[in-house]
Amino acid sequence: MSGAITPETRVGELIEAHPEAEEILVSMAPAFKALRNPVLRRTVARVATLEQAARVGGVPVREMVRTLRSRLGQDPGELD
Repeated sequence: MSGAITPETRVGELIEAHPEAEEILVSMAPAFKALRNPVLRRTVARVATLEQAARVGGVPVREMVRTLRSRLGQDPGELD
């Protein structure tokens, strides 16, 4: 994964680049505990975007992206 975290960022790529992102996501919504399942990580997480994950977890995507950016050392800034 290169560049800023966006709603289009794939969950699997994010976790591969930033393993600590898994715990951040799990802390945001209980539904994300499923990311700890290696099979799910290799399948669904590879294709699901943060925008799709936010819908499943009931988390506003802008809040999710800003939190991830902030906690992973990126400028939370404005979303395009």
